[in-house]
Amino acid sequence: MSYLPNLILTTQLRGPTKPTKTHAISPHAPNHHTPTPQIQNDQPPLSNRALLALAVEDIPTWLAGPYAILLQLASPAIALGSHTHSRFTSDPISRFLRTAVFVLAVTHGTPEQLSAITGVITKQHAHVRGKTYDARNAELQKWTAATLFVAQRKGRMVFGRGTRAVGREMEGLCLESGRFASVLDMPGEMWPEGLDQFEEYFAGEMGRIEREGVDGVSAEVGRVLLFGLGLPWWLGWVMVVVRVVVARWLPDGLRRAYGLRDPNGWGMWLGYWAVVWVVWGVDRAMPGFVKKGAAEDVQRTGRWMI
Repeated sequence: MSYLPNLILTTQLRGPTKPTKTHAISPHAPNHHTPTPQIQNDQPPLSNRALLALAVEDIPTWLAGPYAILLQLASPAIALGSHTHSRFTSDPISRFLRTAVFVLAVTHGTPEQLSAITGVITKQHAHVRGKTYDARNAELQKWTAATLFVAQRKGRMVFGRGTRAVGREMEGLCLESGRFASVLDMPGEMWPEGLDQFEEYFAGEMGRIEREGVDGVSAEVGRVLLFGLGLPWWLGWVMVVVRVVVARWLPDGLRRAYGLRDPNGWGMWLGYWAVVWVVWGVDRAMPGFVKKGAAEDVQRTGRWMI
């Protein structure tokens, strides 16, 4: 992750930490750490966690982050909780870095590091509640984790190297992505048992959103994210790129609710493919050791630096 600007967000882990919450797993629930089938005959099989860690070290995974957030905001409860309690509109960079810290803790952290991070998040979530929302709600956490997997998959399919040809890898990534919720309050057995079950769950949720329409708060918060973030002037171009990309990825109902233009116009079409080719080229030109540097720093020093 050191391909991102070296903005500093450190959590120095000292002293005893609160044990990570664990949940009983049913015999039928997926084992998130079982090896997946080997992808190539000359390579040993990778564990699901190793697959997710490798995915997190790729640029496409992070570029798909705004897509995940916009899918999350389609849930009225998440949108209202974010609108009422979050500072992402006034301090978006800090919010992004805190999210990145959590993702890194899940994928690269030691049990002690993960315990420290999840302990802080659980304590914060206890205050994010109202009549119609509660950040500790397991269903909301499940939806959030689901959007992270879907966005990661989308980013890798569009921007990544050769991922269209390794569908078996997605099964492991899907199973392991459930940890983004199960390390918090979601019981492990709530996560889909495989990719087919996940597709059924996600399609059902998106179908419900399409039928019910996008809530007013969801639309408002989504528009603020896309058009009203207080980014420094020199980062203004970032949101232009984000709008061009997510307009093509979102379902039409969500796209219109968030105020995004039709992606099929010539300007939007050319802009989208220009972004794809630039990212494609940068991702392939960047040495692997650069991408792994930040994650290795985490494991070596215990300091979370982006």
